[in-house]
Amino acid sequence: MGLWLSILVADFIFPDIVFNKTFKVVSFCLGILFVIYGLILNAVAGKTLKKFAHFDIKKGIQKPDKMLDFGIFSCMRHPAMFGSIFFSVGLALLGGKLATILWSGWVSFIALYFITAVEERETLEQFGSEYCEFLKNRKPFSFSLSCLLNGIRFLKSELPKDGKTSKD
Repeated sequence: MGLWLSILVADFIFPDIVFNKTFKVVSFCLGILFVIYGLILNAVAGKTLKKFAHFDIKKGIQKPDKMLDFGIFSCMRHPAMFGSIFFSVGLALLGGKLATILWSGWVSFIALYFITAVEERETLEQFGSEYCEFLKNRKPFSFSLSCLLNGIRFLKSELPKDGKTSKD
């Protein structure tokens, strides 16, 4: 949230040095697409975690109780963070200020650093060798639209009563 807020604040602080209306229109249109894609990606990842990886969802946001290797997680390790990055860049593109767009790049870099330096290490400590195998078989992020559609389709299906996917 702090990173998103920094982009909104930057948009108010940074001067508007681009006077090209075409740039602003293209930037705005791309911003809408990025925001929508980021929100959908975040929602699919969040719903998948809520539905399959938390034993007690009444406690709010917490670390997953088990590893997920199906749905949106079958093709990428960090779909929620990837969605957040898309959302951040989309916010910057909506404003159409070059300085804010560049700032969003740095914000995205900070988010990626957090994932690799903190989140992956914590997850590795929590799940051990199971996560090592997961790391070998999944990219951190995927730009594939089919990956997102696979995640949405999976959410509409039901996990078998034994809790195992067809790959288990």
